[in-house]
Amino acid sequence: MDNFQGAFFSYADFRKNLHHKPVSAKVWRHSELAGMRQTLEASDVDIVALAHDKSLQGCEVTPGMAIAMQWLNPGVTLNGHAHSWWHLFIIQCGNGLLTLGDADEVNVSSGDVLLVPAWTRHGFVNTSKHEPLAMLNMSNMPQMALLSNFADSQGLITTQA
Repeated sequence: MDNFQGAFFSYADFRKNLHHKPVSAKVWRHSELAGMRQTLEASDVDIVALAHDKSLQGCEVTPGMAIAMQWLNPGVTLNGHAHSWWHLFIIQCGNGLLTLGDADEVNVSSGDVLLVPAWTRHGFVNTSKHEPLAMLNMSNMPQMALLSNFADSQGLITTQA
């Protein structure tokens, strides 16, 4: 029966522990990101999560938010998918086609900023001939993980970006 024994905290302590630790300034160098990408196994889509430290918890760069660099090789398609977190993409280089919903297509290129709300079906095609479609990808994935809502639009658990 001891396995079912709960613990107690004062409400004041509980409230204090809900606050995140202060976020410190960080710099991620392009050369380090490029080096990290080269260490990945050959793949058509590479994603590198930015982190405060070498821990998975460090990937929550600011409370509730994650940031990653994502590259699609020329001609590669990232199939359409939907999930419970939003994305904010900033296109760093290359050209591509963003698909939204079942039919909407938008040409994207360097400097474009794309907001994809939660549950919006989205995918990419790199239309560049010689360079990757590189995107800075921000999301509230850590917030959704805390809410235990990693389901896709059909209610299936997803790990896709």
